[in-house]
Amino acid sequence: MTVGAPLIGKAPLTSGVKMSDDTFRLIREFIYQQTGIYFQDNKKYLLEGRLGKRLQVLNLGTFEEYLQLIKYGTRRNEELKFFYDAITINETFFFRNEPQFEAFEKTLVPAILAGKPPRYKLRVWSSASSSGEEAHTIAMLYLERLKPKYPALELEVVGTDINSTVLDTARKGVYRDYSVRNMPKMYLDKYFKAEDGRFTVRDDVRRLVRFEHLNLYDQIRMRQMGTYDIIFCCNVLIYFDAPSKIQVVSNLYDALNRGGFLFIGYAESLHGISTAFKLENFPKTVAYKKE
Repeated sequence: MTVGAPLIGKAPLTSGVKMSDDTFRLIREFIYQQTGIYFQDNKKYLLEGRLGKRLQVLNLGTFEEYLQLIKYGTRRNEELKFFYDAITINETFFFRNEPQFEAFEKTLVPAILAGKPPRYKLRVWSSASSSGEEAHTIAMLYLERLKPKYPALELEVVGTDINSTVLDTARKGVYRDYSVRNMPKMYLDKYFKAEDGRFTVRDDVRRLVRFEHLNLYDQIRMRQMGTYDIIFCCNVLIYFDAPSKIQVVSNLYDALNRGGFLFIGYAESLHGISTAFKLENFPKTVAYKKE
């Protein structure tokens, strides 16, 4: 996924430096201002564990010093990269949301192409792409299922994430067993090179996808993303509060072409967030259409 997703699970061990409740609230406020992500009170130990590792790397004695660094330090921009990586975790794999991909291939793309010239460039945005499995899945579906039906159809897939580390993985296109565990064998054999327990995406898939660093809460950068026919934004909104959801969804709406579609996660809903979309039902999934 992710803006990425806030931390889930066990926190790494630190050198024993503790985060005060007041400092936790200040860091939580800073995270919210920067990303729209809100950390509940019971997630304090997760921030303490992850950011404690940065204190060790930087040889800082307190979380207060670290907060000053990311807010006002001369190396602020450089450290923010590590900060965003530390506060997010990314969970994804190939063909993760199969009902969405089924609707994408069999219904959404034909609906978008109706009335379009044969030579059309379909633009798809994987807006919380994590390590790139979703974006590469879309490219493989195009090569395997769409290109034979629409020989003149072109595809551009853009994957974005706030976490620079997972973006590096996405750009390399090298994955382990966990990522490909749900992959149909035919796709694995045809579109990957397997060697020493690693699976490398072949060039004909990778050339269809590009990856960019993006904070979904950054209004200016969001407006610079251009417009798309289909946007995947799965398992992201659950980590925002209502005002942040409204802002992000409004930006996603603006980034869709008329007649385009938005996918969100199964545990997510636009109820109370936006009335601008038309809800479209498909087998085991839904999409939101910009009319």
